Amino acid sequence: MSILPTTGCTIAAVVLSSKEKAVMNQVTNGNAFVNPDKPAIEGASASISSTLTMISGAAASGIFSTLTTSLNTLSGNLTSYVSHSDRLSGVNLGATGPSAEPGISGLLGVAKAYNTVCESVTGGTKDNFSPLFNSILGPGGFKLNRAEEKITTEVKHFVSIHRGLAEANSTFNTQLAVQVSTVNSMSTDISGLITTDNSAFETANQTVRNYNIGNALVASSSDPCFAGKLVDRISSDSMKEKLDAIE
Repeated sequence: MSILPTTGCTIAAVVLSSKEKAVMNQVTNGNAFVNPDKPAIEGASASISSTLTMISGAAASGIFSTLTTSLNTLSGNLTSYVSHSDRLSGVNLGATGPSAEPGISGLLGVAKAYNTVCESVTGGTKDNFSPLFNSILGPGGFKLNRAEEKITTEVKHFVSIHRGLAEANSTFNTQLAVQVSTVNSMSTDISGLITTDNSAFETANQTVRNYNIGNALVASSSDPCFAGKLVDRISSDSMKEKLDAIE
């Protein structure tokens, strides 16, 4: 039962077709989006888990300690990537990034505005939109699939061959170092996906912000009062010259 009476009140509403309402309801119900990298994430995660299980069952699991540490780090980076890609793809609409980067709603707004700003300032037709979503548009799935393949065919194979070893030897340690390096490289690749996407957002966000400030400066050139007086006080000499040229 409503608390506030609605008799005689008008509630503003957008007129939507039944098909448009179906789209809105799909988003509201949380079933509108999927993470395109989910299969690759699950594959890589399963490979890491099974390799760690094999190590724990080895005759002398301690000799694999550096590899265990590297695999756990990779697993942690993969968990971070799950959160990151769920945010970018809209699977988790309320998610934010490590530096408060927005979910898909904010990302779409910034990406579209950034595209427009770049076209307005530099001209020409160039895709300035996709870098904000780069990882889930292909690179993420590629690197995750490659990680699964390398873990299965190289790292896990190495563990399988040496899991009966009672103690480490020089040959084992040399080969172990190669496997650790391989896993560390994959960890760097996955964390790099997150860093690259968030860096692209930061660049776009700053550019849109600066463009809006520039628009405010241009508009102030025709304002003899408030904004105009403020801008006259804070603008550099070179900026004043450019604003005077507009007049």
